Amino acid sequence: MAEIESFPLRENTQARVEELYAGLHEVTRLVELEHLILHQRLDGLKADSDGARLLEGMIALGGVVTAKLSGLLQLCRDVGNL
Repeated sequence: MAEIESFPLRENTQARVEELYAGLHEVTRLVELEHLILHQRLDGLKADSDGARLLEGMIALGGVVTAKLSGLLQLCRDVGNL
């Protein structure tokens, strides 16, 4: 990823970036918790059932969401010098 040139942020903008970062971090933790719960539910299902396939898809989707959130968190760190 290209280097982000540092530029001074207005005081309230810095606070908003920090607020955004905190919110994204909280959402990431909730997605990770959901991921754990889905894995636990998957362990109780037969491997070839429709429910198991559905949960596997949801777990995979959760991995994609987590990766996207990680990218957004990094962007906040870069922009806000966090």
